[in-house]
Amino acid sequence: MSHPPILLFDFDGVIITQKSLEYTASKLIKSDFYRWRNIENMRLIDFARLFEESDSKNKLLAFKQINKVYKPIIPNIWKRNLFFIKFRRMYPKFEWLESLKPNLEVVLEKLKKAGFILGIVSNTSKKRLDNFRQKLQLDNYFSVFISRDESPYRKPNPYPIITALIKIKEITNYSIKKNNVYYIGDLPADIQCAKNADINSIALLSGHGTKEDLEKSKPTFLLPNIKYIIEIEQFKKFLLN
Repeated sequence: MSHPPILLFDFDGVIITQKSLEYTASKLIKSDFYRWRNIENMRLIDFARLFEESDSKNKLLAFKQINKVYKPIIPNIWKRNLFFIKFRRMYPKFEWLESLKPNLEVVLEKLKKAGFILGIVSNTSKKRLDNFRQKLQLDNYFSVFISRDESPYRKPNPYPIITALIKIKEITNYSIKKNNVYYIGDLPADIQCAKNADINSIALLSGHGTKEDLEKSKPTFLLPNIKYIIEIEQFKKFLLN
């Protein structure tokens, strides 16, 4: 039996806004203490993305990664470490600012009503994902939630997506057709994750990634924002029924 489209979503920048990370970045870059360099063309979300990509449950690995990616903009190694500690402690205090991305709720309602199978696959922690799951009532739309704690590997490794598909198969009894599975993200790593899992990819320009980087990643679809998902030809026949 053929199944309806399966849409798996990244979380940060796709499901929720990134106001807490951007606000934290805006506070820290105002400090001359770090002696910033090469930041003229960086957006607030770029600072936040670098932090998010570098962070890890393994603190030693996190410090190693943060020192590498922030070296061009914070010359002093000790100041880089201090920046990381402050950022990590500060941004959770502002997560109350977060909400669903614009246009998302309307799109999710249409997809759910049309029988699409929806899930979330993220590198964020289970505790954090569960908090937002409750706060934003995400169970109204999504059947599967995969955090970094459900997988031994993080994106762009395909394991998180494969884990989600295994759970969907258990729930629905469908034989999964990968050509009818889509991963929606806002970074090249998301697109690579989808490719590694041998499924379709949808890149959104309304999140962390730049247009140039996302174009280079060659997603199946490149969209300005989430509302254009319902215009994808492969989805229209489901949405019109």
